[in-house]
Amino acid sequence: ILAAFRLWIYSASVKMSIANFPNDIPVKALNLTPGYVAILDQDSIKISVSAYPGTWNKLSTDSFAAFVDLNGFTVGTYQLPINVTTSVSGVSIISKKPTRATVTIEPSISKDIPVVAKISGDAAQNMIAGSAVFDPSTVRVTGPKSAVDGISQAAASITLTGESSDFSKSITVEALGQKGEAIKNVSFAPSTVQASIKIVSAGNVKNLGVSVITSGTIADGYAISSITTNPPTISVIGAADAIRVLGSISTSPVNINNINKTLTVNANLVFPVGVGANGVSSVSVTITVTNQTLSKTLTVPVSVINLPAGLAVSSISPASVSTVVSGQIDLINSLSPSSISLTIDLSSASTGSHQYQISAGNFSLPAGASLVNFTSAVVTITTSG
Repeated sequence: ILAAFRLWIYSASVKMSIANFPNDIPVKALNLTPGYVAILDQDSIKISVSAYPGTWNKLSTDSFAAFVDLNGFTVGTYQLPINVTTSVSGVSIISKKPTRATVTIEPSISKDIPVVAKISGDAAQNMIAGSAVFDPSTVRVTGPKSAVDGISQAAASITLTGESSDFSKSITVEALGQKGEAIKNVSFAPSTVQASIKIVSAGNVKNLGVSVITSGTIADGYAISSITTNPPTISVIGAADAIRVLGSISTSPVNINNINKTLTVNANLVFPVGVGANGVSSVSVTITVTNQTLSKTLTVPVSVINLPAGLAVSSISPASVSTVVSGQIDLINSLSPSSISLTIDLSSASTGSHQYQISAGNFSLPAGASLVNFTSAVVTITTSG
């Protein structure tokens, strides 16, 4: 009995347990054809494993490998399984989440682009960054064609922290698109540059308006009626040669895509090298949006009402009137001549030809439509008994 009890105690102590591994496992692309690059929608996955109690404290992220096998795949987008293996004996992969990845394969291209300064922070009082020189001044970027084609510059971010004299430092460059957005999945050679920054006196002051940069397209049927900033002007300081050529200070792009009402947001100011604003880094931007109107010309027939008994209309000249109406795009596009009525009251008519003055009151329009103009002011109507 004692031997059996000892055997049970031993078996319980070595029983395998199942649990979620606490760290995410990075996913890699393997066996990619040279000259191509793969973009995965999953950077990492979560897994659960089974292991003996004594093994758990030996496991690390390096104990596992998660990968997508791209052997035989060329340009295109694919849904492929994520494989997970372990290098530790006695450990089993129980589950993984997600189980598949969307993989886009593109040609890999390279191009040389200039390095530009992206300066933030403040130098010492009454001082400012006058210029930044980089070594090398250009770097080679490599990556998917769709990403590389969209890169306009390699940005070197420089943060000022009260410097009063020239300084140099090594900076890692990042890829930026036309609108200043960061672009991923690319690499630089070299990845760092040596920046030499001059600190100069900021004795020149100039008041400048703010130019708001927008990105995207507002919703159909709407138009921007005004763009204002608070404050409307910025007092900038800087080196004489930098201040002299400035006519305004631009904002970072404000996204207006699909907006259909007034938008108020904070937007960062984009200062050229050698220019600052004594701690002011952003403005409040208000973009006022209104319903867009459209005009349309319709030929509206003339009709009569209240014709006395015993009379008949022999002729109407002109029989129709060219009419211009306006309103919201959707409404105006749906209008036809039958949507509008032009009526002449003949309650006082007698036999013969008579002229009747046309006014706006003779027209009846759908709600939301406005009468802009009409061509004929007089209509001649002939009646007979």
